Amino acid sequence: MSGADRAATEILDAAILEFERHGFRRVALDDVARRAGVSRTTIYRRFANKDELVGAVIERENVRLFADIAAELKQAEPQSNVYVEAFTLSILKFRRHRVLNQMFTDEPGLVLELAGRYHRAAIDRMAEALRMIFPAGFAERIGAEAVDELADCILRYAAMVLLLPSAQPLETAEDIRAFARQHFLPSLPVALRTVVV
Repeated sequence: MSGADRAATEILDAAILEFERHGFRRVALDDVARRAGVSRTTIYRRFANKDELVGAVIERENVRLFADIAAELKQAEPQSNVYVEAFTLSILKFRRHRVLNQMFTDEPGLVLELAGRYHRAAIDRMAEALRMIFPAGFAERIGAEAVDELADCILRYAAMVLLLPSAQPLETAEDIRAFARQHFLPSLPVALRTVVV
């Protein structure tokens, strides 16, 4: 790892710890610099402003989160089908993530603001994870557009579950699976409804 890459990693590591302690809106770049052991100038060489730093943290954590989801789904024995399992595990993993879940819980307005900027990147990450868990050749058979539609659908329904109160309990994996079977599966893109993985 180059010195520049190492510095960027240290800044992102420091930022996530500061965000965990103080929330995304209240953290100052001075706090991140101090924790990372660098100057503010060093941060500004890599990130134009705090919003760009927040975006980089979210992007890195999403990459890790979706790779983790894909790896776990690849090893698990599905309870129903891969769509329901991908949706269920996404909710459970997100709720366990110390900073991303905190952002949804404490700063829902910020979530909506950031969604406008980073939703495409999140779709790309989720689509990569789906390609890893699909059987060989399945993603090619249904096409890139259908994979992206599925990723988008998972993210939209996940945001709804994470942000909005629910009339039915959505605490356990089985609660979430039941919700997914009742509401999420019927909303899948047409190309996927006839194919159960």
